[in-house]
Amino acid sequence: MPFIKHRTFLIVIITTILSLTACQTVTPTLTPTPTVGPIQPTSTPTPVPLGSPGNPILIGYVYNDPEADTQAAIEALAEELDTRTGYSFGAVVYPTHEQLLNEMKAGNVHAAWLQPITYLYASAHGLAQAALLTNHFGTYYYGTQFLANIENGFTVYFDPQTNTSTADAETALLQLDGLRPCWAEEGSLSGHIYPLGLFNQLNIDFLPGAVVQSHTAVIRSLYIKGICDFGVTFSYSGDPRTSSAVISDLPDVDQRVVIIWQSSPDIPNLNFSTIPTLDHALRSNLINALTSLVKTDEGKALLTRATGNYEIQDLRVIDNSVYDVLREVVRRSGVNLTEWLGR
Repeated sequence: MPFIKHRTFLIVIITTILSLTACQTVTPTLTPTPTVGPIQPTSTPTPVPLGSPGNPILIGYVYNDPEADTQAAIEALAEELDTRTGYSFGAVVYPTHEQLLNEMKAGNVHAAWLQPITYLYASAHGLAQAALLTNHFGTYYYGTQFLANIENGFTVYFDPQTNTSTADAETALLQLDGLRPCWAEEGSLSGHIYPLGLFNQLNIDFLPGAVVQSHTAVIRSLYIKGICDFGVTFSYSGDPRTSSAVISDLPDVDQRVVIIWQSSPDIPNLNFSTIPTLDHALRSNLINALTSLVKTDEGKALLTRATGNYEIQDLRVIDNSVYDVLREVVRRSGVNLTEWLGR
């Protein structure tokens, strides 16, 4: 029975092979760990400090097309500040205040000369911090005054000898309720916005006003009568009744057009502001340099030319609180500050 033997032998061989296979241990293949060298630090460029030649402190200005003398004064002022502070300064001119304020917001411009409405907007949005206030024609602040033709029969609450009002605003101005004003121009702080806020505060109604475009035009309108019942102009920084444009052909104007009441000088002049994030020591150095510069005749002239011939006679250190009264009056006026940037 060879077939059976052969079959038995085959079965034994297969069984043996399977048994041996089951007993084998699988050894994993190990991948050698690569040798890692020391970690090299990443090189980070050191920022150029603000105020160094590679990163100058920039003062922003707004001019559509500055005259050659103004441009030269802007550059000369930067060089003067270089010398006086030891820092490096530069100047940038923008065509609009919106662009200037956007650059201040981004931190690309570090200081600027700002008119009061522009500063109120910039301060409210955290873009500017008041540093210096200009003395313009002998005063740091100005106000508003209400005038009328003497023939209109209003009660006068103003003493021209002392240049002061003799009653509060409510007492003096209630007599104007329901009448027509002459406004200098809609964006004028003293000739429109301030009196508008005052009337709203006192609940004084008035007819639609005549916007006559200038303070001297207000005086002329009151002189000839028939255009409005009363008018509003600036005060303290001068009297539009005595301007050469008026008194040359209206020599009796101060007798015919009289001041009914005058506000306190609540409107600050042009200021110099820095961005709030400017380093304190750098800001202090800059303020000291400007207040020292303005003490010289050359410095006054340079600052005046750089600001577009805005007559600067002195500078005073201030903070945001000097705008408190004006801020409230402007709020009551209801005007949109963004419409009057540059004022």
